[in-house]
Amino acid sequence: MRTITILDPTSAARPGADPIPGPVETLQGKVVAILNNRWKSMDLVAERFEAALRRDHRVADVLQRVIPISAAAPAALLDEVAARAAVAVVGLAN
Repeated sequence: MRTITILDPTSAARPGADPIPGPVETLQGKVVAILNNRWKSMDLVAERFEAALRRDHRVADVLQRVIPISAAAPAALLDEVAARAAVAVVGLAN
């Protein structure tokens, strides 16, 4: 009889880490951030997301911010998004 070993690539949460927030029930009246790393079509995707968020979900505002290609967003930008937005969309749009 042969045995199959299944490896689980997930890790345990870091001690003291904040829990993952639950889903947002509605976007109406909320501020949504779109973080755009400028990969190929993300400019177009971000523009269309913003239009749909305003038209279909009646968001209070959309913050579009550019983040570096293939690098982490600066801490100050993440702090701004955390302070101002209820939801963030981070896109690649390759």
